[in-house]
Amino acid sequence: MLETILTLFTVCFFARMSPGPDMMLLIKHSTAGSSSYAPEDGSTGSCRAAYACVLGVCVGLCFHVMLSVLGLAIIIKSNPMVFAALRYAGAIYLLYVGWRCFTDRDSVRLEGQGGVCTSARQGFREGLLCNLLNPKVTMFILSVFMQLVTPETALSERLAYGAVIVLEGLFGWAAFVYFLHTPFMKRLYGNHAGAINKVTGVVLFALGGAIFIWG
Repeated sequence: MLETILTLFTVCFFARMSPGPDMMLLIKHSTAGSSSYAPEDGSTGSCRAAYACVLGVCVGLCFHVMLSVLGLAIIIKSNPMVFAALRYAGAIYLLYVGWRCFTDRDSVRLEGQGGVCTSARQGFREGLLCNLLNPKVTMFILSVFMQLVTPETALSERLAYGAVIVLEGLFGWAAFVYFLHTPFMKRLYGNHAGAINKVTGVVLFALGGAIFIWG
């Protein structure tokens, strides 16, 4: 079982590191309120919002994992209308968040300069909704479970696999956010937070639009 868990952890890690909505959101919240003169200890509001976004993503992961553990993900996969509804709802939300990257000017100012950083509550909410409304996450987890789980697999073992997926997401994304808040990265993007926010908005907008165009 240990070998299976290590394999599962590795597969999830590389899947997690491929660019997608969750990664773009974490970049958005990590750079919000950034400046080359911001504290280097990561104590800014953007840091709190980014970690809250990680927590929201992982709560969403728990939901997807439970669907697979209980076998409900198969219902979503076999019902085109439910799957399409989730995909389009997720696409609309990505378009909304992408648009916010262009219109929410305060989110790219330093708190001490009269602007406000994204709140932890908003970070959690966006991370949760972005993950929940992405049926591809359910399909990925289901495909992994179908390789590891049989009808005879004990519930405790299924839950252990699910816990590995969630914990990998928690620590993997937390490490990513920590990296974005290192002094080197803060100096690198410090004076370009506004541009990074707009690029992130373009990517999120493109991801949402692609779903409507190509399905």
